[in-house]
Amino acid sequence: MTQKIEPHMETDEALMLDYGKGDQAAFRALYARHKGPLYRYVCRQLGTNHHSKAQELFQEVWLRVIDNRTRYKVEAKFSTWLYRIAHNLLVDEHRKLTARGEHLSLVNDEQGEGENITLASNQTHQENTLHNDYLQKAIRHCVELLVPQQREAFLLRHEAGFEPSQVCDIVEAKPETVKTRLRYAMSQLRECLQRKAGTTELGGERQV
Repeated sequence: MTQKIEPHMETDEALMLDYGKGDQAAFRALYARHKGPLYRYVCRQLGTNHHSKAQELFQEVWLRVIDNRTRYKVEAKFSTWLYRIAHNLLVDEHRKLTARGEHLSLVNDEQGEGENITLASNQTHQENTLHNDYLQKAIRHCVELLVPQQREAFLLRHEAGFEPSQVCDIVEAKPETVKTRLRYAMSQLRECLQRKAGTTELGGERQV
């Protein structure tokens, strides 16, 4: 007799296939694994001014998963498939916002050259000092100022942890395009953080 593997030990792909066969526990396991990172991704793609819409889109992503449960095939990692659904919904929302004259970013997509810097952007990590708390807020602010395509590439690569090739699959772009977006994003973030640091020092806002 084959022993059943517990849901928390299954791969994402196996869980989705089980869910397609009617296993509700498999869906609950998938949701528990991905709800936090996916929710942060959607929220940070739309920005703080569109929190309600971000909640709607987050729910819509999971409704799409539910609707496609019996048609799901393992052609890529489940997470890649999940974030591609989110990406497509976000693209549609960006178009609607643009049509209404609303903008999600304030920086130019064609500026700067990239440099290798490390940015800690995990919102679940609790910082222990005022300086680190300030830095985390500054990073979140600067990420919001990126143009949508750069912001998405950065969040998928450095927060969600996808490899560049997976980012290409999610956003359906060529490797060089994704590489360019990441390079510009890192350059813009570096410049933004330097500006905020300079402003804080001159204004005496930083607490030590």
